[in-house]
Parts: sequence; structure tokens; C-alpha cells
Amino acid sequence: MTVLLETREQREAALYRFDSRGYWIQRGFLDLHQLEDARERLAQLPVAQDAWHEGQERASSIHLSPGLLTVLGKTLHRHPATALTIGYPHRLLESYALIRTRGLLDLHGGGAEFVAGSDARDISARSWAIAGRSYALRVKVLIYLDDVALPQDGCLTYVEGSHKAEFAFHRAFPSGRRQAADLMRTIELRAGDAIWLNEALLHGAEKKESPSPRRLLAYTFGPTFMASWSDLKQQSILSDGYAATETEAPNGAGSYE
Repeated sequence: MTVLLETREQREAALYRFDSRGYWIQRGFLDLHQLEDARERLAQLPVAQDAWHEGQERASSIHLSPGLLTVLGKTLHRHPATALTIGYPHRLLESYALIRTRGLLDLHGGGAEFVAGSDARDISARSWAIAGRSYALRVKVLIYLDDVALPQDGCLTYVEGSHKAEFAFHRAFPSGRRQAADLMRTIELRAGDAIWLNEALLHGAEKKESPSPRRLLAYTFGPTFMASWSDLKQQSILSDGYAATETEAPNGAGSYE
């Protein structure tokens, strides 16, 4: 694994990009040998149908799996980008792997959206910039194991500027991304790339139509005072482990076409 940001200039540039765009990318984070190792280890893990997204399977708590997936969690925890983007002593909140074969992944996350069926804001992904420092409550590091660079691959998509928005996207645009095409942006990622994503950035994926799977590893970090979703689920604070927020999907459980 290649760890960049060795100089102050590199760190400042990365932090500026993360603050202005809501994400920072390290190309070629995994080399070819590590990439193949990660794919093999993912193939050995038990997976389950993702309850929120019909065309997707999930393997949970991958940081507890021996070998590379554990090493990745520790490496990302120590990575300068993780400390920079959170701006506070941090810890791992959750880890998982996703295998998506079809469908449109609805927009989720965001720091200004409402909890479904209420007028309460979901503040679990808010972020701030204070005196030139970024403070994010949740930063998700996605490591791609396949190329997702063509429209038919189901590229990562996001709402430009949503990580700093004060208005709820889903109330401004009830039909979702189709109403706000001018605000939508996509990111092309190659196998081995890693992206540090601010969860305050409203994001999803375009419709996947290519035959190959889209596999990725996800490690979510946050300040040490943040609870993980699994902690809340075990304590029965959240019935299904997640806060249900308004989405562009009519039933709040993913959009598939």
C-alpha cells in the first residue's frame, strides 16, 4: 500500500480538495499483488443480500477477517488523509465489502437531509470547516477492486456542493437526480484506487449494466466520540442499525430499473 502526503504542501493540497469537493482520491493505493489478494479474501467471506439495495451483496466487519483486510483497516486508521479529514482523534466505526451486479444506487448520506417521516434533521454526517481545518463526523474510505470508469459500470455519483448545503436536497428535488441533472457529477475509479469520502456529500451510483461485478471495500472512520451503527443496533436504539432518512427511492430501500 502506497501512503502519500509526506510533505506539508501535499497535505494542504489534499485537505483543500477534500474541503472543496467532499472527497480525496489516492490513485493506485493497492498494487496488483494486493489487489488480487483482496479479491481472493473477499471471495472467501460470507455475504448476504443487502437489505437496503436489491442488486447488492454485503460482507460485514471485514476488519475482523485475518490478513490483508485487517491490515487495510489499520493502515487506513494511520493514514494521514484520515486524520486530516476528520480533524480529531478518530476510530473505526464500521467496515464492510459490497458486491453490486445491477441497478441504480439511490442517493444517500448528506448533512442536511431529514429523517424519514419527520422534520428532524439527520446530523450524523455533518461536517464543518473551522480556521482552515476540516472536521467531519464520518469519513468513508472506499477501495475499489474493479474498474468503475464507464457509464455502464455504475459509476460513483454525487451532488456537487451537498457536503456544505444547508437545504435538504430531497425536499428541493422530490424526484431525485433526474430533477437536478445540472448538479450531478460522476467519478471514474480504477481497480486499486482509494477515495476518502465525506459522508456529508450526498452520493450514490449510476445504473449498472455491465456484466462484471463492482466490488469494493469500505472502512468508515469518525471522531472517537461517535457511536457506530452496529453499537446502536446492539443496544436497540436503532431497530435495523441505520437511521432512515429521506431518499430519492419511493420506498426508501433503493432504486432499481
